[in-house]
Amino acid sequence: MNSPPDEALSRDDIVGHKTLADGRHLPLRRWEADQMLAAIDAHNAQIARDMPDVKTALDVMTDAFHRLEQLGFRPAMYCPKDGSTFEVIEAGSSGIHRCHYDGEWPTGHYWIEGDDDLWPSHPILFRALSHPSPPQKEETP
Repeated sequence: MNSPPDEALSRDDIVGHKTLADGRHLPLRRWEADQMLAAIDAHNAQIARDMPDVKTALDVMTDAFHRLEQLGFRPAMYCPKDGSTFEVIEAGSSGIHRCHYDGEWPTGHYWIEGDDDLWPSHPILFRALSHPSPPQKEETP
């Protein structure tokens, strides 16, 4: 089934669906999708202005890595290997996730825990759960 061309859609037409933090699924209207895409484009343009080249981006990444170490994170390879839960950060993610390591090092696996399920992970940093977690951004419907 083919979608109509963008010009044929009104701003209130449903162009997809969104899942809220509480698990509800709601229709995504064209005007909402347009706002999200415009925000993404603006954010990407700001990132390009702030980090115009590889060296600048690496400098920012290095500063972030050292700051996260100051906040109690360590390289993920040093995480507990006894099945206990700890917090992790994955490259490319702005979240801090509960995780555990399963198996013998170095052939075991990291598993993100949440919503009564597990997801495979490739974290770059970990820290013990005893550290207070920063507040997570809440999604707005």
